[in-house]
Amino acid sequence: MKSNLFKKKPIHLYDDLKPGARIDKLLVDFLAAILEPEGFKYLKSKREFKKRGEFFDFHLGWRGRKYNEGKRTVKFDISINSFSPKYRKWETQYYQLNENWGNAVDGTRVDYIDGWDKEYYDLGWYDLVKYDNIKLMEKVVENTKVAGFTFFQNYTSLDSAITKLKKYPIANLEKIVDFYILQDKWKEAFEFFEENKGWHEEEEKLEGSDPNSQYSMNRRMPFEKRKDKLNNWLQQRI
Repeated sequence: MKSNLFKKKPIHLYDDLKPGARIDKLLVDFLAAILEPEGFKYLKSKREFKKRGEFFDFHLGWRGRKYNEGKRTVKFDISINSFSPKYRKWETQYYQLNENWGNAVDGTRVDYIDGWDKEYYDLGWYDLVKYDNIKLMEKVVENTKVAGFTFFQNYTSLDSAITKLKKYPIANLEKIVDFYILQDKWKEAFEFFEENKGWHEEEEKLEGSDPNSQYSMNRRMPFEKRKDKLNNWLQQRI
């Protein structure tokens, strides 16, 4: 009892604000100093910092927990992503798609970002009521400078993006092939495709006859379009 009596209470910053405004205020105050010098701009309406690159755009955003309430519950999560509207525009035109398949290239919640230290991060949330806000935000800043900037560094060029995406070659097959084609590296694109097409061929055997299967709805068309382009390239060489 005595030890609890003299236990230092965690510092709570801006706890006079509503949860959403409090979260925004903290993240902007602490992160602007390291992100803005790197070219990021704060977009208030989207609750994120964004940087436009030559081919890839970088985003660091956040969201509050749905059940945040006053000073009782104030939790938030952070996401780090790479987008490329230029790539998706090219993809839509090159493969004659009826619609853009979305600008996202890579990224996720920080729970799954390589190197992100999970201190003060409980079950997918940062908790501003439970933890000292200064210590928590200093850890967020440190993680952003280390793990966040490392993630963004992976998307400074098409070749660096290919290297990063090859960590999951099946999930990223279409993007990797395209990033080779964009550089006119057809041989590399063909070799990578041949080495990694097995999963798709197996799924075609297992689920291809069902038009409502996940494979048929989500993966078949992108795979077949790359296959056709690569086969056309191969035929021209013969």
